[in-house]
Amino acid sequence: MQWKKRWNKGWHIHGAPGGGYSIGSRLALYWLCLVLAALAAALFLLSVTGVLSRTARQFGETAALQQKNTAAVFISQMDVLTAQGIELSEAVSGEMERFLACRSLSFEALNDAPDLIAALESQLIPTLKTALAGSTCSGVYFCLDATANTALPGSKSSRMGVYLRYSSLRSAHPSGSTAYFRGTVAAARENGLQLHNRWNPELDTSLIPGYRQVMSWEDDRLSGGCLWTGRVPLLDTWENVTLLCVPVRDGAGVVRGICGMELSELYFSLSHPTVSSPYGNFLMLLAPMNGETLLLDRAMLGSTEGTDLSASGEMRIRTGRDYDTFTWNGTTYLGQHQVVPGRLADGHPLAAVTLVPENIYRHRAQSARIGWTLGSLGFLAGMLLLAVALSRRFTTPITQGFAAARSGEQNWQPTGIREIDELTAYFHSRLREKQAEEALPRQVESLVSELTDRAKGLTGTERVILRYYAEGYTVKDISGLLFISAGTVKGHNSHIYSKLGVDSYNALKAYLDVLRRCERLEDLLQGGGK
Repeated sequence: MQWKKRWNKGWHIHGAPGGGYSIGSRLALYWLCLVLAALAAALFLLSVTGVLSRTARQFGETAALQQKNTAAVFISQMDVLTAQGIELSEAVSGEMERFLACRSLSFEALNDAPDLIAALESQLIPTLKTALAGSTCSGVYFCLDATANTALPGSKSSRMGVYLRYSSLRSAHPSGSTAYFRGTVAAARENGLQLHNRWNPELDTSLIPGYRQVMSWEDDRLSGGCLWTGRVPLLDTWENVTLLCVPVRDGAGVVRGICGMELSELYFSLSHPTVSSPYGNFLMLLAPMNGETLLLDRAMLGSTEGTDLSASGEMRIRTGRDYDTFTWNGTTYLGQHQVVPGRLADGHPLAAVTLVPENIYRHRAQSARIGWTLGSLGFLAGMLLLAVALSRRFTTPITQGFAAARSGEQNWQPTGIREIDELTAYFHSRLREKQAEEALPRQVESLVSELTDRAKGLTGTERVILRYYAEGYTVKDISGLLFISAGTVKGHNSHIYSKLGVDSYNALKAYLDVLRRCERLEDLLQGGGK
């Protein structure tokens, strides 16, 4: 509006203060506070409904990063163990070939020859101990296709070999005593090894998934014949293990047995502790997949501290936009998964999985939402309080200014609003100079003309109500005079304010007072007529 723009620029009358802020600048600040309050209210509603929450996306990004790390760790561990298993296979093959060559024996001569078997196992134990000390595993073994007594029941699956394991694991860096789990007593005594409390002289190959597959391997590359068993029970113990199976070949390339590394359930759990995050502790597991199902009964689990997750049953997967949802025994977990390289004896793909319990995630997400809600609510309250304070600071000086103008006192104090102070100074100068007939200053005349022109748009009823206000009547008085409700009067008020370009009842009264003192009130009330 043009007259408001002219007021915002301000003008100076001789004797009037030149400082202070304009009405326009104060109104701009007031409306800015109202806009910010509306924005705060919108933020509050969006926070309550969760629309503003980026928790799902942020969790998905965190889970993806952790999943990448988990897969890298699993792949690296499996690759390293596979390489060490191939190295062990070549060492066992070399020692076996030298042992048989020194005695001019064929491999078949080992059957039904307990003394030869004990001597060969004793010769290979240092090789196994070296492999165990240099590997990140809980045990090592070799198993050759020969037995001490072919006449015994079950001799077809009972095979010679040595199986060494760490005992009393307490950390992911195993050390200390080595238990002699499988092998002849004579070989154990010769190498000073303590027998495991579930010791047996030979290995039962029927308990090693994929044994026959590895034994039938015919390719030149040992890496192609390597298999992982998945989690299997360790005979006569309460433990479960995952075994790496690598072919052992003689000089002619014939597979004569298998060897490899053991990852016990306990060792795997110690090796892969939970990883803390803002959404709870991430769990890690390595599990065979059957379609969209994880086979937990053959999976290896990292630490599950703080959860009820166990290696049993199946876990269903539902892929989502930001993360995957996993359901097991009625419990929901959130995270991500991916297939990693590695041949399993049963042919299932192997998946690296990163999980966090849903209830912990929801609790953290709710905390974040509460933070957003309280923040936006505090912002809203602050803006509303500021708007109220500004409103009071805006209306009070106007009232004081016009009171000073009406009083005619010469020692009036400036209100800080440039236009009001200049009008007051003008009226005082009129009183001092007693020049009532003097023409109004150009700025004031322009303001009065603008208002009287705008009054032409008032309806008859609005003009009557405006006259009553000019005569000092209140909303309640006018309601009684016109036999209408106070609400109807207020409705007319809003139209009057809009048409005259004022924003409040106090501002309207101020302008009416100005026009009365300028002797131009009737121009306004009659819509510009005389």
